Amino acid sequence: MSVALLLAFLVGAALLMLFAQAGEAQIGTLLGSAYVWHILRFTLTQALLSTVMSAAFGVLVARAFARETNFPGRRALLGLMSLPIVLPSLVAVFGIIAVYGQNGWLARALGAAGLEARPDIYGLGGVVLAHVFFNLPLAVRLLLPGWHSIPVETWRLSAQLGMSSWSIFRLIEWPMLRRYLPHAAATIFMLCVGSFAIVLALGGGPGAATFEVAVFEAIRFEFDPPKAATLALGGLALNLACLALAQGAVGDAVIGSGWRTREQDWGQRPMAARVLDGVLIGAAAVLLIGPVTATLVDGFTGLVNASLNWSLVGRATLISIGLAVPAALLTLLLALPMVLAEGGARSSKPAHAAILRAALILPIAVSPMALGLGCFLILRLSLDGMPRAIVGIVLLNAIMIVPFAAAILRPAVERARARHDHLCRALGITGWSRWRLIDWPILRPSIGTALALAAAMALGDLIGIGLFGDAKLRNLTLLLYDQLGAYRMGGAAVTAALLMLLIFVLYQVVERLVGGRAAP
Repeated sequence: MSVALLLAFLVGAALLMLFAQAGEAQIGTLLGSAYVWHILRFTLTQALLSTVMSAAFGVLVARAFARETNFPGRRALLGLMSLPIVLPSLVAVFGIIAVYGQNGWLARALGAAGLEARPDIYGLGGVVLAHVFFNLPLAVRLLLPGWHSIPVETWRLSAQLGMSSWSIFRLIEWPMLRRYLPHAAATIFMLCVGSFAIVLALGGGPGAATFEVAVFEAIRFEFDPPKAATLALGGLALNLACLALAQGAVGDAVIGSGWRTREQDWGQRPMAARVLDGVLIGAAAVLLIGPVTATLVDGFTGLVNASLNWSLVGRATLISIGLAVPAALLTLLLALPMVLAEGGARSSKPAHAAILRAALILPIAVSPMALGLGCFLILRLSLDGMPRAIVGIVLLNAIMIVPFAAAILRPAVERARARHDHLCRALGITGWSRWRLIDWPILRPSIGTALALAAAMALGDLIGIGLFGDAKLRNLTLLLYDQLGAYRMGGAAVTAALLMLLIFVLYQVVERLVGGRAAP
């Protein structure tokens, strides 16, 4: 409970500092300006377009996966749907530029075919495309369990009755989607509203900015804390409204992993329907694999052609690891005690369990940039220079990753308590003895996965390093942002590929070392 109070205090103090820094007059003046309303319009426009495209395409792709259960590579492709979760936004942005930019793979292919085309990847179109890259897999993973929830007998009856594809959709699938689709769409909308790195890199200028980007620019380029605090409060209000929308749209849908397959009796479907499913699955695969492949290929090519300051790259790599590992450890120190306390209080003290669960999801309710700016304002009262930057980056990343680590740890804790609580009470096994002999062997794989995910997410941090970093403290993500901003695409290719490989290696090493052989 003390850890939950500490986390709530940190978040609350950061928000109070924002209010104090902004001031009532500043809030009224800035929030009523045309600048803020322009930011709000762009934020909602790009989020709405991204959500509609991601959700619509997600429905079609999830339906194709549900109908095609036996094609080679199905499980691997579903596994690829998890890649955007740990892939840093800027790495994906580079991959999208490498494929769809003015000198990208697509433009070169069209040029080779005699078609002169220079796609403009910057602006609203590029932002929406990048959001679809990230959120289409999420939509598929959220919607696919809906098809698995439909009883097999329903499919058999539809085949016996000879129902058409449209009748199946209208009478069987649409009632299911009415439960699952609102939650998926609301979640995607909330993520797009809070988007930072994608809009920062692909927005194309101050005319295309979200509240998160506006706060970053007000601090890093103008160093105007009152303006930044006011904008952060505006982003916080919008984020809370979207969170309420997402929570209200959950309904009674049961969100699963999307891995489980079930043989459905779809009858003798026309060849055209099977071809359409194949096209949809292939298009989704190309959308996901293309930028990743381009990043790796251009990265290895850049090793030969690009002129890089390798001492700068090496320093950025060490800084990335040096900041990510402490942030991951702090995440675990915050999340694990609260999850254990929540599990212990669920049956005996439900009110305490509810408070702990609320504390665990509290960072999601707060805009990352608002929380980061609040931490920045607090830390500058007592720290300066490098110590302030290091503490701020580690603390911000740890707080923001806590909900994701808790989501991994909670099922394992519930499983451990369900198996051994009664026996441990009967035998009087408590405290360190229970942890060492009973809980640790069961929780170790999940702890390893949670720690690895936290390290991977912290390794791709841009918000913390953007607020607290400087020329002496640049991780690979900030180095990549600088290279993209200066259009040094050769160096950016190498940095993006290195960051992607570093995340993969760090994830595997941490998960195996901490999780042991039982780690997935």
